[in-house]
Amino acid sequence: MIHHGFQNVHQLQGGIIQYVHDVRGQGLESKFKGKNFVFDERLGERVTDDVLAACHVCGNPCDDHTDCKNDACHILFIQCSSCSEKLNGCCSEECRDFAALPMDEQKRLRKDPERVVSKTFFDSRIKPKLNSSP
Repeated sequence: MIHHGFQNVHQLQGGIIQYVHDVRGQGLESKFKGKNFVFDERLGERVTDDVLAACHVCGNPCDDHTDCKNDACHILFIQCSSCSEKLNGCCSEECRDFAALPMDEQKRLRKDPERVVSKTFFDSRIKPKLNSSP
């Protein structure tokens, strides 16, 4: 960031997790709000009760990351419990329906890129729009 002209740049020694540990240990108010994304099965560690994100399906406040349960998709996205229940943990109705097919049928369809159902099959590096209220 400094090479882009920013002058007031600081780095947290030990990262966000260490910062949160230090802030809590000293009884200070955290300047970090919400949930810190982590790259393991937890997918997030709550820092404060603030919810700064929204469900990618319905738009309601939510900060729970999940992987689409369609084995052909596995897109990482934010989903509320209501949409997760309606879509069986999938990112869309199409993925839900595909994931509900017998495994032999899914395997057969995955061999044909024109017939596989997955939100990860897209041309852009930008996350596809998931808002399709169930």
